[in-house]
Amino acid sequence: MAYCVWAGKRLPTEKEWEWAARGGLEDKKYPWGNHPPNSARANYDEKAGKLTPIGSYSANGYGLYDMAGNVGEWCQDWHSKDQEYRVIKGGSWKKKASHLRISSRDNQTPTFRSKYVGFRCVSGSN
Repeated sequence: MAYCVWAGKRLPTEKEWEWAARGGLEDKKYPWGNHPPNSARANYDEKAGKLTPIGSYSANGYGLYDMAGNVGEWCQDWHSKDQEYRVIKGGSWKKKASHLRISSRDNQTPTFRSKYVGFRCVSGSN
């Protein structure tokens, strides 16, 4: 969050992240549609054995890469009312295929650091 603030941006809300991940598709399970994940679509379940460079897989309908797999992404929203855990979306290269669903959500404390979790900033207010 500090980087986003420094850059004059912010983390996406969970709803914004899901909208962006869909890439214009409606009622689909994954950013590419309803077909199950495979190693040609996303980096997950240690298929590549490591983090892969951005653009290693096709972009979604909005031109966004890695909306499923590679690293999970922090969202602005709290996972629960106690405000102890923030939402993480998108799965990572260590997660199973079920974590790549657009509707899937993970959580972690805001101070958590890992090579499996990253972020992307958005512009504007929510």
